Amino acid sequence: MIRNVKATPRLSLRQLIWICLGTITVVFVVSTALSAIARVNVGRAMDRLSEHMLPAQEQVAALSTTYVDQETGQRGFMLTADQAFLEPYLAGKTGADRLVAELHDSLAGDDKASRRLNRVIAAAADWVTQAAEPQIAARRAGSIPPDQLEAMTWSGKRLFDQLRARLSALEARTGELIAQQLDQVHAGQRLANIAQGAAALLLLVVLITSVWLLHRVLTRPANRVLHDITAVAEGDYDREIRSAGLREIALLAHAAETMRDNLRTSTTRLLGAERRDEQARIAADLHDRTIHRVFALGLGLTSAAQSRSPDLTPFVDETDRIIADLRSIVFNLNLGAANPTDDAVGLCDEIIDVVEDSLPALGFTPDLEFDGPVDESTTQHAVRTEILAVLRESLSNIAHHAQASAATIRLTATEDQLILMVRDNGIGLTAIDPTGDMRRDFHRRAQQFGGYAAIRNAGDSGGTVVEWAIPLTSMPQ
Repeated sequence: MIRNVKATPRLSLRQLIWICLGTITVVFVVSTALSAIARVNVGRAMDRLSEHMLPAQEQVAALSTTYVDQETGQRGFMLTADQAFLEPYLAGKTGADRLVAELHDSLAGDDKASRRLNRVIAAAADWVTQAAEPQIAARRAGSIPPDQLEAMTWSGKRLFDQLRARLSALEARTGELIAQQLDQVHAGQRLANIAQGAAALLLLVVLITSVWLLHRVLTRPANRVLHDITAVAEGDYDREIRSAGLREIALLAHAAETMRDNLRTSTTRLLGAERRDEQARIAADLHDRTIHRVFALGLGLTSAAQSRSPDLTPFVDETDRIIADLRSIVFNLNLGAANPTDDAVGLCDEIIDVVEDSLPALGFTPDLEFDGPVDESTTQHAVRTEILAVLRESLSNIAHHAQASAATIRLTATEDQLILMVRDNGIGLTAIDPTGDMRRDFHRRAQQFGGYAAIRNAGDSGGTVVEWAIPLTSMPQ
């Protein structure tokens, strides 16, 4: 039965290739995009760290230094009234104003840091307006009593300690911001590494899946179709060419299966025609011989009747042989008519082939008789092989050693036994099997099926009888 492959949707080779390439491309693009995004985040974090956070930390440290310089210069002027000590104080004020402006820009994105910067500015203003400037003015006016100087010193120290505390808080905040940026850099790097690792793993999975898929839907079905086509090419026309896998392979298998069906149909028709021709020829030969024997039997009976001979045994035996010939002819003709298109070569045909092959060596045509359903009883290849081997060896010995001028081959199939008998009119067993090797070989061939073989002299009339038999119930299934 021809299957309609086109009615079943199948994946084509081009579609499979595009699916594999598309999957790999998507995985590669997605992984590359994730890695790029992670790298961009890392770059931005690094830029903010280098352009804002680290400079802000340096600016806070520098601001602390300017305030310390101011406090040192103011305290030295209070002790000595030397105008040189006011130079660090005045330079510190100028530097502080510049650094405060820079810090406003650097910390503009963080409200907490900006608030702490404002607190530092307020504390610095309190120290300047409540301690530094009034004390410097008082010192310029004249000397200050020790007890009053000590009180001024403690008052200024208290205000400057507040300024120090707020500077420390601002430094801590800048340190926190730097730590946060470093964490973002590390997180971005980890995300990029994870993206690259996931991309590599996904690509590996896609490649393994692609190789497995190619093996499943391309390589294995192609090998299966090739194996089936090879078996058909070697003569196994009953081997179905299975279609599987991709659309192209299925179409190839479908075309090969159609070709196989056509070849089998053509071969069946050719074998049927050859069998019918062969059966007609054999039947004609046997029919001609049988007619001649019936004519001879009639002459013999006429002669016996004229001579009033009481011995009719030869005529009875000849009648039996003629009946057997007729039964064989009718059986073979019925068998050919019942199976005109059967593509299996039966045992009867094979035996006919062996007999025909032996005709040049024999120099005469043996009588061939089939009794019973021979072909139906011998379906096993091993049994047919042994029967043909025994027949071929028997005919070879008749041709080369027996010096026979006639032979009879009879193959009988009963309900429980298959018997091959070959009889000739030669010089006997001593010539045909002087060493007993043929007897032992035939017995071995029959014994494997539970049968027997015997070779004996035909009797007073001369010649040899080969009998080879096996039980049908012991044949391998």
